[in-house]
Amino acid sequence: MEPGRQRRPLGAGALALLEPLASWRGVLVFWAAYCLAHALLRFSLSSTLSLDDARASELAQTLAAGYQVRQPPLYEWLLWTSQQALGTSIASHLLVRYLLIFVLGLAAYGATKAATKDAFWSAVASVSIVLLYPIGWALHEWGTQSLLCAIACLLTWQAVLRFQERPTTRSVVFLGLAVGVGLLSKFNYALCLLGIAAAIVSLPEARRRFADARLPAALAIAVAMAAPYLLWLAKVEGDVVSVTLSHLTEGGAEPHGARALAGLKRFAWSLPAFLMPWLPIVALLAAPAFRRRAAAAPPASLAERLTLRAMVVAAAVCGLGILVAGAPSFGERYVHPILIAAPVYLFARIVAFAPQRERGREIVAVVLAFSCAALVIRAASFRETVPTRSKALPYEALARELARHGVTSGTLIGATVRDAGNLRAFEPGLRVTAPDSYRVEPVPLRPSDRASCVLVWAEGHLDYARSLARIPDTGNTRIDARMPAPFGGWRQGTWWLARLDPATPACRLVSRP
Repeated sequence: MEPGRQRRPLGAGALALLEPLASWRGVLVFWAAYCLAHALLRFSLSSTLSLDDARASELAQTLAAGYQVRQPPLYEWLLWTSQQALGTSIASHLLVRYLLIFVLGLAAYGATKAATKDAFWSAVASVSIVLLYPIGWALHEWGTQSLLCAIACLLTWQAVLRFQERPTTRSVVFLGLAVGVGLLSKFNYALCLLGIAAAIVSLPEARRRFADARLPAALAIAVAMAAPYLLWLAKVEGDVVSVTLSHLTEGGAEPHGARALAGLKRFAWSLPAFLMPWLPIVALLAAPAFRRRAAAAPPASLAERLTLRAMVVAAAVCGLGILVAGAPSFGERYVHPILIAAPVYLFARIVAFAPQRERGREIVAVVLAFSCAALVIRAASFRETVPTRSKALPYEALARELARHGVTSGTLIGATVRDAGNLRAFEPGLRVTAPDSYRVEPVPLRPSDRASCVLVWAEGHLDYARSLARIPDTGNTRIDARMPAPFGGWRQGTWWLARLDPATPACRLVSRP
């Protein structure tokens, strides 16, 4: 080796090839390829909808100002729009889901760029969020409003950071639009908004910058966007607080203290679980960003301080809410508005403490390896043929068998919303409903819906089916549905079909709010 010449790190040449991905164009290419690969995989391996998609399918039969009290309607509006072009099959769901995941990646870039002003590290932050378990794994099958909420939170952070830097009319409009999307996404978006507001009030520098006479215009834009749903809530007398509390405390028969303790334990577990394996990987590859700031080091940026305080406040408010409500049901899906800004905060520290680009390329390399592994693991998971697993239920074959019995239009009551939503995916002419739907108002009756009404339930659930409607003692039809699994074997299940009088109240079922 020549004197004075430094040794290049092992693999530095290969890592240098990843440099183009750490750019705005690289972000676009990465997320487009990522979403396309996962969408095609899902489309090719199973036509069965997940529970969340089936629930959205049952809700989005018409375009309405609102569907349920417990969630705003933006996701169903997007799904309804997609289905006007692609029909009711899984393709319409995949288009919405992966378009939103693509937007999530761009929103992560925008929020981090607003905090760091560094395009390279903002791109690394964007692609790195696939290492967050809820983003890189869970969102492929579950999460509808949660996905929208994560996007809304990142857009709000980008808008807030832009406004505090340059409070122009354009930034006011952007902030109003971002908050409007949040209000229409999911109610726990309020945690993000409350955390941001508290952080701004607690920091004099931020407080001065947000003392702007144009700020109420942003609120007006957000309220105008949410107005159709808010008016609908008033019309149906929807009590959002009571419905939310009922959902969070559902199934908790223990005393208040025991339920609160169970909820706090799940909350304490959900916070680090949300960040896995993203946090340890980034900590290993960018360790200096996790060290205590030296006394001689420059002070933390306003963006860094705002983000950290907002997350702490949101977590504290959430924990207090669990304690007061005695809510035992808690999981990672509620953590999105609290921790989705963690990459914004952490990469602001990385830019300040560990800006070596080699570290960024190493993170990108891990992201690519993880993304490829996730594709393989997801494909392997579709080998499942046990009929109790959601992806193994042969709804496509069931719909074909129902069509053979003339069930292609009219009203269909599914014993579960999973049945109802999936059968609508294959028979768009059906008006479907289910007792466990969150729909407040019944689906409007078309002339064809008044002609027939059937009840479909899975084998072994006759007693439950009888609790839904008066089933004829004879003449019910057994349906055995069977279709090949992607990697060999068969997916099969047994259902029963009963024909009901279309005038019976069950055929005009109004589900719980």
